[in-house]
Amino acid sequence: MKRVILAGSLWVFIFSALAQVKTEVKTGGPTGEEVLKYEGPKARIAVARFDVKSPKAIWQMGDGLRDMLVDALFKTGRFIVLEKDSLVDLQEEFKLGEEGWSKKAPEKGTFEAADIVVSGAITGFEPQAEGAGGGGIVIPLPFGAGVAIKKEEAYIQATIRLIDVRTRRVINSTTVEGKASKSKLGLAAGGVAGPVILGGGFEKYKNTPTAQAVGIMVENAVKEIVRLVPEDYYKHIGKTAGYKNEPDGFRGIKWGTPLSSLTGMKLVKDAGNLKEYQKEDDVLQIGQAKLEKITYSFYQGLLESITAETKGKENFEQLKTAAQERFGAGHQRSEDEWCWEGSTTSIFLQRVPAEGKGFLKMVSEEMKKKQQSAAGF
Repeated sequence: MKRVILAGSLWVFIFSALAQVKTEVKTGGPTGEEVLKYEGPKARIAVARFDVKSPKAIWQMGDGLRDMLVDALFKTGRFIVLEKDSLVDLQEEFKLGEEGWSKKAPEKGTFEAADIVVSGAITGFEPQAEGAGGGGIVIPLPFGAGVAIKKEEAYIQATIRLIDVRTRRVINSTTVEGKASKSKLGLAAGGVAGPVILGGGFEKYKNTPTAQAVGIMVENAVKEIVRLVPEDYYKHIGKTAGYKNEPDGFRGIKWGTPLSSLTGMKLVKDAGNLKEYQKEDDVLQIGQAKLEKITYSFYQGLLESITAETKGKENFEQLKTAAQERFGAGHQRSEDEWCWEGSTTSIFLQRVPAEGKGFLKMVSEEMKKKQQSAAGF
């Protein structure tokens, strides 16, 4: 009887060991709960294909990682995720309308452009590392017998870069990794804890430590992206919200107006395709706010934005009052920032206490898309 009880206790211990799963990941990002509870303005983001630089990984895994990141980023609610790989298919829809195969062709110029592109590479991949080649432990049983338990471990690592679409500059970069291990006793070992939806190249690892390692890395990659995207990129509050009295230009000058059709414009900054001017006879006042200057920005000779600058807290408060009376309360992004986003014009209001200045910037959405398109994204 004692032998039976001892053997039974031993098998309880064995199967308890089998049920344990160890996972590790290197990340300094927010918790999953913090990511999912987010409510606020969104950043426009796109995910490029990932390079595959680990010898044990196959090229399809780069596409698979991209697909998993697209889904995971969308689910956070923090991002407007824009499609890149389906552009050829979308262009076919335009052709159907242009060639008369459909009654109404999609309107051109409606595509949104990303502010940030996520790119990177799979730099490390060890599927079920240290498992097939031995390792593990041997548990002795009664009568001199023993049971060998093999240990399965899996590891994956990726580098991630955030690139500003307009400037092509790398904003931030990081490395994330996922590791999972599970003991295995013949057919007694079950699948990993929880379902994992795997992208291309990873499907064959379903219900293995590799699947869990990949899932962990994706989850923590999202946390790192959330942490690394600068605050000022979270500026889109959705077209459905809109705002009242949305303008199509400034003081009667519509967005896209050629510089050549205007008089009294003085060049103050020349940055190639982007030039800034000030109007010689401008009225330096909005509402009760006195302005220091108004700058008109032209992209390739066409008006794309204006920036009004104030000095002193009182003038800024008057400028804020005038903006909110005209366009509504707007979305307050921080203690000193407000924004209004529309389909034609986006408006940003900011106070810089350290400099004693305030800024109101009005930007043409159409002209912004042209600049982003010219950048190659």
